[in-house]
Amino acid sequence: MNIGEWISKRAHLHPEKPFLKDEDGRKFSNKEFDRRVNRMANALTSMGIVQGERVAALMLNSSEFLEIFFACGKTGVIMVPINFRLAVPELIYILKDCTPQALIYSSEFADKIRAVKTSGLSISRYFRHGGNNLSEDSLITHFVSPFPTIEPVPEREITLNDPLFIMYTSGTTGDPKGAIMSHGNILFGAIHSLVGYGVDKTYKSLVVAPLFHIGALAASTTPVIYAGGSLVLKSFYNASEVIKLIMEEKINYMFAVPVMFQMMTKSEEWNNADFSHVHFFISGGAPIPIPVIRKYQEDKGIGFVQGYGLTETGRLTSLDLEDSIRKAGSVGKEVFHITLRIVDQNDRDVTPGEPGEIVVQGPNVFIGYWNKPTHTAMAMRAGWFHTDDLGRRDEEGFIYVIGRKQELIISSGENIYPAEVQRAIQTLPQVREAAAVAMPDPARGEVVAAFVMLHEGQHMTEEFLINSLQGKIAPFKIPKRVFFVEDFPRNSTGKILVKELKKQFTGETILPIAKL
Repeated sequence: MNIGEWISKRAHLHPEKPFLKDEDGRKFSNKEFDRRVNRMANALTSMGIVQGERVAALMLNSSEFLEIFFACGKTGVIMVPINFRLAVPELIYILKDCTPQALIYSSEFADKIRAVKTSGLSISRYFRHGGNNLSEDSLITHFVSPFPTIEPVPEREITLNDPLFIMYTSGTTGDPKGAIMSHGNILFGAIHSLVGYGVDKTYKSLVVAPLFHIGALAASTTPVIYAGGSLVLKSFYNASEVIKLIMEEKINYMFAVPVMFQMMTKSEEWNNADFSHVHFFISGGAPIPIPVIRKYQEDKGIGFVQGYGLTETGRLTSLDLEDSIRKAGSVGKEVFHITLRIVDQNDRDVTPGEPGEIVVQGPNVFIGYWNKPTHTAMAMRAGWFHTDDLGRRDEEGFIYVIGRKQELIISSGENIYPAEVQRAIQTLPQVREAAAVAMPDPARGEVVAAFVMLHEGQHMTEEFLINSLQGKIAPFKIPKRVFFVEDFPRNSTGKILVKELKKQFTGETILPIAKL
C-alpha cells in the first residue's frame, strides 16, 4: 500500500470519522477528504503531469497542501514542498534544481512569485491558493473543482520504493540539497511513532509547524493519519492563539521547535492554560533547553518526547518521557527499525563515552539527493548514511549529539564540542539560550566564544558568566568571550545559524548586542 492509498483506506473503513479541520473552520471527514484528494489527483493527470515529474508547493498550512501531497502519492508525481521563508534567489535555485511542471503558491507569496516568473524558469503552470493577487493565475480550488472524485489509476503500480517528495535541506553548510524521500521512508516514520509513542486513532494533532518542514510532515501529520486520528491545521504561529486552540480543540499531540514552546511560556495565556488533555508535546529541530522542560512539567504536568533526526532520515532516536529529566541533554536511543553506530574517522566503532560521527541504516533513510550523485555517494558510504553529526553513547546506550563536524572547535589541539559548552551555560538560571562557536586566536588557533540570550528582566556580566562556569566544564572549554544578544539569527526550523554568528569576528556582520 502506497502513502496515497492511506486516504482511500480510511475513507473505506471509517468514512464519517473526522479527518481534518483548518483555521477557516472547514471540516472534512475521511470520505470527504478522499474525494478532494481524488479531484486533485485527476487534475494533475489532466495537465499531463506523469509519474516521476514534480509539482512544487510554496504554501501555508492548509487542506490543499495535504491534498496535493496525497494526490502525488496516488499518482506517482513527486511533490516538492518549499520553505516560504526563503529569499527569491534561494527559491529560484531550488526551482531550477527540481524543474517542476507546476507551482502552487499561497497568495501571501505573490511578490516572490512575480520575481520568480522573471527568472526564465520553464514552469508551465502556476496556481494560486486564495487571495486576489496575480489574477492571471487560476485559483487551484477553482481549477480542481470540476474533476471527478473517482480513484485515479496510475500508469504503473506505485510501490514503497518510489519517490514521494523532495525536501530541500536548510543549506546551513552550502547550497540546499534535495533529499528524495520514498513512500517507505514515510511509512516507517509513522510506524516508529506508533511503536514508540503509542499514537492511535484517538489522537488529535495540532499541525502548527510549517508543512514544508520534515518535523511537521513526518511527526505532526503522517503518523496520526496512519493511526486513524485527526488533524487541526494552523498556518501561522502566535503563542496565545495556539494555547487557546489547544484548549478549545482538546489537542493531545503537537510537534514544534523549541523557540515555539518557549514563546508559549511567555504568553499571557500561559498561567490559565489547561493542558490536562495533552498526552505529551514533541520538540525537534534543535535542542530544547532543560529549564523549558522543567517549566512544562512543573507548571502543567506535561512532558516532552524528544528526538534527533534529519531531513534525510526523519526521526532516528527518541528520548522517552520518563527519561526526559534524568537523561536531560540526551536525544535518547535509536528507534526500532534503525541501526545507529558512532564511528571514528576510519568508520570503526568507538567505545562508550568516546565521541565520533553518527552513521545510520534503516528503512526511513532517504533514497539520495536529487541530481547530486556525488553528494549521495559521499553520504551513503559503505551502505551507511553519514550524518556529519558528532555524538557519543553513554554506558546505558543513550545518545548525545555534541555538534556538527564543521562546528568542532579545536583549541591548542583539544577538541571542544559546542553542545557541551552550551549545556553548561544553559544551567545558569538567568540564561534563556546560548550558542558556542569557534573564535580565531593567534596563540591557540581557536578558542570558545559564547553568544547568550538572557531571560527577560535578567542581567549578567561577561565576567560573572565565565566565573559561573568554573567547575562545570574543563577550563579550556570555558568561553574566552561572551556576547549578550537580543536574539539569534535562525533558519526556518529555529536552528541558530552558526555561520552568521562567526561573521561577528570577521566584521561581515555586527549582531545587535543586548543592553544590559
